[in-house]
Amino acid sequence: MSKIYSITNLNPILVIVESPAKCKKIESYLGSGYECVASFGHLRQLKSLSCIDIENNFKPKFEIVDDDKKKKHIDFLRKKISSSYEVILATDDDREGEAIAWHICDLFKLPVETTKRIIFHEITEKAIQSAITHPKTIDMKKVNSQIARQVMDLLVGYKISPMLWKLITKKAGSGGLSAGRCQTPALKLVYENQLEIDNSPPKTVYNTTGHFTSHFIPFELNKQFDNENEITGFLEESVNNEHMFTRTNPEKVFKQQPEPLTTSRIQQLASNEMHISPKETMKICQTLYEEGYITYMRTDSKKYSSEFLEDVKRYLLQTYNDEKYIHEKVDHLSNTKTNTNTNTNKSEKPIKKTIKKVSSTPPPQEAHEAIRPTKISIQNLPDGMNPREKKLYKIIWETSLESCMAPAEYFSFKSNISTHLDNVKYSYTSELLDFLGWKIIKNKEQLDKFYHFLLQTKQNQSFEYKKITAKITIKNSKQHYTEAKLVQLLEDNGIGRPSTFSSLVDKIQERGYVKKEDVKGQQIVCKDFELEDDILTEINNAREFGNEKNKLIIQPLGVIVMEFLNKHFENIFNYEYTKKMEDELDKISKGEKNWYELCKVCLEEIDNECIKLKDENKCEIKIDDEHFYIIGKHGPVIKRTVKSLDKNKDKDTDKDKNKIEFLTVKEGIDINKLERGDYKLEDILANPKSNQIELGLYKTFPLILKKGKYGLYVTWGDNSKSLSCFGNRPIENVTLEDVLEILQKSEIESETNTDNKTSSIIRIITNDISIRNGKYGEYVFYKTSKMKKPMFIKLCDFKGDYKTCTIASFLEWLKTEHNIQVKPK
Repeated sequence: MSKIYSITNLNPILVIVESPAKCKKIESYLGSGYECVASFGHLRQLKSLSCIDIENNFKPKFEIVDDDKKKKHIDFLRKKISSSYEVILATDDDREGEAIAWHICDLFKLPVETTKRIIFHEITEKAIQSAITHPKTIDMKKVNSQIARQVMDLLVGYKISPMLWKLITKKAGSGGLSAGRCQTPALKLVYENQLEIDNSPPKTVYNTTGHFTSHFIPFELNKQFDNENEITGFLEESVNNEHMFTRTNPEKVFKQQPEPLTTSRIQQLASNEMHISPKETMKICQTLYEEGYITYMRTDSKKYSSEFLEDVKRYLLQTYNDEKYIHEKVDHLSNTKTNTNTNTNKSEKPIKKTIKKVSSTPPPQEAHEAIRPTKISIQNLPDGMNPREKKLYKIIWETSLESCMAPAEYFSFKSNISTHLDNVKYSYTSELLDFLGWKIIKNKEQLDKFYHFLLQTKQNQSFEYKKITAKITIKNSKQHYTEAKLVQLLEDNGIGRPSTFSSLVDKIQERGYVKKEDVKGQQIVCKDFELEDDILTEINNAREFGNEKNKLIIQPLGVIVMEFLNKHFENIFNYEYTKKMEDELDKISKGEKNWYELCKVCLEEIDNECIKLKDENKCEIKIDDEHFYIIGKHGPVIKRTVKSLDKNKDKDTDKDKNKIEFLTVKEGIDINKLERGDYKLEDILANPKSNQIELGLYKTFPLILKKGKYGLYVTWGDNSKSLSCFGNRPIENVTLEDVLEILQKSEIESETNTDNKTSSIIRIITNDISIRNGKYGEYVFYKTSKMKKPMFIKLCDFKGDYKTCTIASFLEWLKTEHNIQVKPK
């Protein structure tokens, strides 16, 4: 007999979620009879291989996460559970969420078979109440899939990583070297892309544009010329050539709407339009989800609920008053299906003192959806949300709406102008918008002002050129990956899951295998050409090609680790194997495969490869008989072995007497060139005698970086500052920007500590702003009651006399130059 909530029973029904940010909103939807608390993620873990009984079908022995805060929180949850009327588990709808729910049951002795488990994909009142009305129980097939994933990750990490420590080095990067079931294939993608870049050097070619007709319309030539002789010959022949005009007939073309948003797709859009990382994107999405504005953000689904599709249809009809804007096959985006889950508890009703009445009919589907707004009527977020949250929500709102709309329709034709070469012609494509379709959402389409003119131009009409330009460009220039591009490739290759994409990208950077940095382009002196009025002009200018911003660049450590793993564990880390393992995990979650059988296969394959490494020598790259490139405790170094000259010792003693020293390596060494022997020792060795470097000027004095007995320090004039915070960083790897950051921080702290003793107020601008004279000269002191620390602003760039100027002009300078907006007092 099911329990019924009593008005006189003061014990609440406890709902447990993963994130505390959801709790208050969920409680507001459920009413006073419910209390919502968070698990703060996983409560237990498998710490090492010793926690797995391999001989007993990989039986796991879970331990509480070794963290004092986590242990206190477990005590808090135990008290809450013991004082509750009933417990309902509401962790996320994925493998990890299902496992967290099971761990809660197992840890707090709750019956797995009967403890209610609810699922929702948006934090709205309707979704929460629908979920609470139709609870399920824990899906142990999903739990087993998560356990298998955890065990396999441990097998890879604890079996293969020690091989890296033994044969490369134990202490490099953050936390040491490691291999990972999905981490290593992610690194492999970056590594192979670098190989393609190295093996496909860019080539310079000429792109040619011809301007024709009285409208000076730019037509693009369909051929690229490889060198100066080819392009000058073509231009000289063009002087007397009869350029004939032809065109195709206009045809209807359709530009398709964007697809619904998956995790990888929103990360790419955010990267392209907002220039933010996948990690930051997911952080913003998490906030939007917890605030109830969007659906769950870790998904690979491209479907919507039928209810959302109906809302979109109504919105489009009300807004544009025309059914044509709705895609004719929009219902194909629906994820509605018959609910056949035998775990659904249909007899239970929502238990709430003040709950609103909801339908007792089970929802038609509970599958994941694409990322979308919870309410299509909310076009913009309220002012309480920050600019990034507003911008990302706008992208989600627009894309979700566009994905349900009809294609944009155009009439299009191509105009061609002949040259003296066969099959070489100039072309211009004209488009006339006929129906905006999904593009009406942004409505930024520009009209083709030449469409009607070219449509009415007679066929085979002769045109004289107005001007022809030929400019050098780069061909076959392959780019390094952005973080968002790598996420897309992880998804395309079946590596990981939406919930792990961002963490995989972070992990290969944390390990020191990859860095996100700018790529300096190559400056080329270009010889361009321009033909006008039958005069061929040569134009020389220097241009830079190949500049890249915020790209993932593999480091020497990453190359060495990846080549080692490729050589010895290629079958474990190839893309097909990784995808196959993910597919096998999916089969376990559907009950089609036994979880520990998959672990057994994985262990056998790893052990077979590890046995072959028994007699392998440590990874070293020989430069000459005395010098070897190795990975040391703090990164790449040159190991120099100087043989003993004591001839009175036997050979074994001589070996022990050999002197070994380590020399600093320059940054940016190409490991493939090093292995081929393309470098000489002096090419890769940082100058060992360089114990002093002049970085630039600071406070009119030369800023000198020095290496002393106790580490790095810097001097300027009669002043000096220790740089012990840089640790053992090589002196040549410290930049002016690095040092200035330390000095400016030190200066601010000094001003804060000595403000009352050494500074005097010269002029009061407002209650929060004054001009003061401090230890390092006069400056602006700015601190509001809400600021924990004051802001110090230099006056060197103020134009005028800051002691006598008007307050309004001074405040305008602060607003324009330093983005400080304050009203005059």
